[in-house]
Amino acid sequence: MCLTIPVQVKEVKGKIAIVKRGEEEFPVDVTLLPDIKPEDWLLVISGLALKKVSEEDAAEILEFLEYSFITDPRRVSKRFTEIIQESKFRPLRKEEIIYLLETEGYEKEALLSEANMARKITIRDFICIHGVVEFSNYCKNDCLYCGLQKSARIERYRMEKDEIVARVIEVVRNKGYKLLVLQSGEDEFYSGSDLAEVVRKIKSQVRVFIFLSCGERGEEFYGQLRQAGASGILLRFETSNPNLFAQLHPNGKSLSRRLAHLSFLRKMGYFLATGFLVGLPGQTIDDIAEDILTILRLNPEMVSIGPFLPSPHTPLANFPPPELDLVLKTIAVLRLLHKRARIPVSTALETLNPEGRKRALQSGANALMFILTPERYRPLYALYPNRYGGEEEIWEKYGLFKYERSYDMLEERLKMEIENG
Repeated sequence: MCLTIPVQVKEVKGKIAIVKRGEEEFPVDVTLLPDIKPEDWLLVISGLALKKVSEEDAAEILEFLEYSFITDPRRVSKRFTEIIQESKFRPLRKEEIIYLLETEGYEKEALLSEANMARKITIRDFICIHGVVEFSNYCKNDCLYCGLQKSARIERYRMEKDEIVARVIEVVRNKGYKLLVLQSGEDEFYSGSDLAEVVRKIKSQVRVFIFLSCGERGEEFYGQLRQAGASGILLRFETSNPNLFAQLHPNGKSLSRRLAHLSFLRKMGYFLATGFLVGLPGQTIDDIAEDILTILRLNPEMVSIGPFLPSPHTPLANFPPPELDLVLKTIAVLRLLHKRARIPVSTALETLNPEGRKRALQSGANALMFILTPERYRPLYALYPNRYGGEEEIWEKYGLFKYERSYDMLEERLKMEIENG
């Protein structure tokens, strides 16, 4: 579901409480929380109070979400000011995007702040909480950057169909997850009918949105999953540079085929999540600007980007990852130009830098994707070394709701995002 900035109760009048957020005061429905009293902290979505928050936890959430930075126009260039203003009314040109990606010092901080403000204005302070279950680390491909590549000498695993179903039902019922991604390498061991059976069994027992991230499997495969009740697909195009794409995929994959997949997935009615890697060896700032423009052309509901992280035993093992600031600036530009998109903080970004999550949420990102793979398999899904797997207690505790109404709220938001796309 979603985490919002906590509000504090000023007074209670029956089933309505007057709450404060900074200098702002407004009424909320506290029907679900009958024991509320003044000075309590609440989480509120669409005017409905869903959870009480301890004062200590409220302070921790506020530290992440209530970030303020006011740009001093005397400390930024006229060019910067003009580009930021233009981004509010039209798509930016490539040279304008490149200017923002190359900002440093105060202008860089101003860019991140402007993106954070754009998020607050457009979609307010909703930080969406989603989960990922990685059900297989087999892959038929040899993508140069990936630790799961076919040539990698790693311990492999596949979850049984009923095991996948059981894990999803467990996290939905016990934790309150409402949107889960079932992810694997491009593993043809599972047919479309196999995974359609998994989706149907899940949907018959719990209310949850199921996304798939299984690579290029073709129209028939994804058609079966759509009919079974799958809602979305996560499939990055990785880079918009066709030559770089071909270099990274020696098994003959092409950018045109990847984009064709994204096209037919959109026509099938899927909620589309796509994106690219930042900092790939051989990638230029011009390439990243073109990646951003490709996102605008594809118009996905979710934009998934992350830093390139070198993985041992791959041809790119000795190449360095990008600087955190480059990833943050990319997120910020995406927020300015694709204002309503869900932009999750990738696990790779949290692995790149311990401050990655906090900095990304303060630069325009508005979603978190937690790894829910069973513990015994989690270390084996080794996309890159030292993958982040920290405690998510406060986020799961306050960003997930077991109320039946919370599924309906998410359904309404997903429909709105598709309609406004």
